[in-house]
Amino acid sequence: MEGKELKHFLVRLRQFNLKHPDWAVLVEGKRDRRALERLGVENVIDLKGRKFHDVAEYLSENFRGVVLLTDFDPEGEEIFNKLSRILKGYGLKVDGSFREELRQTGVKFVEKIVEELRRRDGI
Repeated sequence: MEGKELKHFLVRLRQFNLKHPDWAVLVEGKRDRRALERLGVENVIDLKGRKFHDVAEYLSENFRGVVLLTDFDPEGEEIFNKLSRILKGYGLKVDGSFREELRQTGVKFVEKIVEELRRRDGI
């Protein structure tokens, strides 16, 4: 895929992020968080090995919804499925559409978005 699709994903995520400051973007690790923050995404929270219920409780106290962006390896798929259920159980809205859009770009790991943008389009 061309860099255009990846840029479009990023523009949509940043626009959503700006329009919905009461939503968090939840990622697996700190490298994922740093990559998104470098690209201008705010309210990025990483799991950092914390228990899912602890993260869900924090998010439910501070945000209305969560954009869930996990990797596309087996671990990321499992985390996405478990966390979706847990977060909804805490009354949070969960958006997986950005994850599916990222999947369509061919990027398998959130932390690689910056590297892929540079490789594909030279930004």
